[in-house]
Amino acid sequence: MEIRTIRYFLKVVDTGSVSAASYALHVAEPSLSRQIRQLESFLGCELFVRHRGRLHISPAGVRLRPVARDLVTRHDQAVALMRTLPERSEPA
Repeated sequence: MEIRTIRYFLKVVDTGSVSAASYALHVAEPSLSRQIRQLESFLGCELFVRHRGRLHISPAGVRLRPVARDLVTRHDQAVALMRTLPERSEPA
């Protein structure tokens, strides 16, 4: 599971569609759909339910959403923190 895929999941949740998410992320729809399917396969559950041509977040997706947001926030904080450290060529 990659942080990029978690970001993709959240963008689909926030926009309500793979099409809108792919546009916002500058990612081709088939690629984004494939990433979501791979995440669902990895987790062993459906994150979205398709009904009458519309995409709805599933109960599993609802449970994942706050954890996913926290993961992305913590990832971004860690990256920002590490970028403020002076460069070192040797481990401390």
